[in-house]
Amino acid sequence: MKRPYLIITGLLVGVFLALGAAGIGTLYGQGRVVAGVRAAGIDLSHMDREACRQALGTLEKKLNSTPLVFLYRDHTWTLSPPEVGLRLDTQAMLTGALQAGRDAPWWLQWYQRWKIKREGYQLPLMVVLNREKFNQKLNALVEEIITPPRDAAFRVLPDDRIEIIPGRDGLAVDEERAYRDLLAALSAGKKPEIQLSLRHVKPRTTTEEVRAMGLKGLLAAYTTSFDASYTDRVYNIRVAAAALDGLLVPPGQEVSFNKVVGPRSSEAGYKNAKVIINNRLVDGVGGGVCQVSSTLYNAVLLANLEVLERTNHSLPVSYVPVGRDATVVYGAIDFRFRNNTESYIYIRSVVSGNRLTFKIYGNTDYKVPVEIRNRITEVLEPKVIREPDPNLERGEQVVRQKGVRGYRVVTERVVLENGRRYTERLPGSFYRPVDQIIAVGTREPSTGPVVPPPAGGQVTVPGEKPAQLPGEDENADRQEPVQPGGEGDQDLPDQSLPDRDSVPEIVYPDR
Repeated sequence: MKRPYLIITGLLVGVFLALGAAGIGTLYGQGRVVAGVRAAGIDLSHMDREACRQALGTLEKKLNSTPLVFLYRDHTWTLSPPEVGLRLDTQAMLTGALQAGRDAPWWLQWYQRWKIKREGYQLPLMVVLNREKFNQKLNALVEEIITPPRDAAFRVLPDDRIEIIPGRDGLAVDEERAYRDLLAALSAGKKPEIQLSLRHVKPRTTTEEVRAMGLKGLLAAYTTSFDASYTDRVYNIRVAAAALDGLLVPPGQEVSFNKVVGPRSSEAGYKNAKVIINNRLVDGVGGGVCQVSSTLYNAVLLANLEVLERTNHSLPVSYVPVGRDATVVYGAIDFRFRNNTESYIYIRSVVSGNRLTFKIYGNTDYKVPVEIRNRITEVLEPKVIREPDPNLERGEQVVRQKGVRGYRVVTERVVLENGRRYTERLPGSFYRPVDQIIAVGTREPSTGPVVPPPAGGQVTVPGEKPAQLPGEDENADRQEPVQPGGEGDQDLPDQSLPDRDSVPEIVYPDR
């Protein structure tokens, strides 16, 4: 008898619950807010979607007109919500209002709605705040109470010592806390008055970090001279030297001249000047840059740094001793060295008047005396080549190309350290001789009669070429003699660039 009773009871309970759920759904339509829901003092009970949206629009206008107040001790500042990109998230609040009492299984929704109606439900204020604008506006607003941190740095003193400039902590407003407190106050429907707090800010580079670099003073310097009247060449010297000025090199790091200076092209600002190509001085873009690499090479040698790659010119140059030049060609020939010390090195270049100077700074505790010795091991005399020239009379001779001796040179670096002398063989140098070419005349002197030219015509001699016309160059097919000295001492500063003889006031290692 119990089995049919249980079945009937179960059916009745199911029907009752289904009808109850249907009644709840009918009583609180899915498109209306349940009774008791409020948002910032506005009653949203029984509102449909559109009415709720309009009510929230009124709330948004109220929010936009409410100033945001920030307090710190006796200071008070205000911002308007639009200034920091603060606005009501209308869509999120609309969804929250309509979901109130409906975010549980259907058999519990009746209880939730009953509880909301009896006790009320305050819908949290949901806002959107532009974090970047907020931080910018807040920092600009409270600028008078904050102190930026000062990065540690160093400067080179007139006597070439390195002075460390200590870093300093700063004070900044705690943006994160102000941001959280503002959102919490708005969400709770409280007046947006935020008590600010400050936080300590460390400098990006600390005094300890700069001190650990080990920079104390001058390790070595080297100076070369140039002819200040060759303005394009000196301009190129200035451009290349400026690229190396202020270079900081960590311990163990390699320095490539070509990578630091970059391509020598007209697009990079270089001008035409004399360069050595195939044992000849010719015009080329970037002439003079090899004087920069050679001057730096000698400073590197005297600073006892490790040389990784160095190539001599095809001809001796006049601005450094034979065997101590370093030619460079972008993409082909480089000058490379390594900071083989345990401290940083700092490179300065100075162009002043007709002098180029490189200075290398580092840890002077490990500075040692360095001597560079050059020895010519072989002198190669140029050949004398005589070439017949029908343009010259028999017996006449003209030096078409001057001869230049060639050399084989051994260069050594001698270092005195801890009472002992160490000798290092540096990359050798080979300068090819340049043959002397003499043009020897083969033309027989004219013995024929001179025929007067017609009026306005040209004088001619039987059996000979016509005389030169005005404007023609009788030596156009001759080669100019090549002078020894390589890229040599030929040029002056372009006035569009200032002298690089001033020492920077402060050097910030991380910039």
